[in-house]
Amino acid sequence: MRYEEFKLELGHRAQLRKKPTTEGFTHDWMVFVRGPEQCDIQHFVEKVVFRLHESFPKPKRGESPFEGGFFRSSV
Repeated sequence: MRYEEFKLELGHRAQLRKKPTTEGFTHDWMVFVRGPEQCDIQHFVEKVVFRLHESFPKPKRGESPFEGGFFRSSV
């Protein structure tokens, strides 16, 4: 039996917008799955799906690059 080991980075980042959007969104937020040092993981990762709350536009996202950004409001 043969196997390979590789590292993945799973994470997210949020950034405060300089000015809220007209909808009242105050932050940009991104979630990601990627290789270390921006390594291309498409050779061994076929699919990643992010399921967001159904109130978000496109609540199911899964295209490469394996990251999704969307607006988030804070109260």
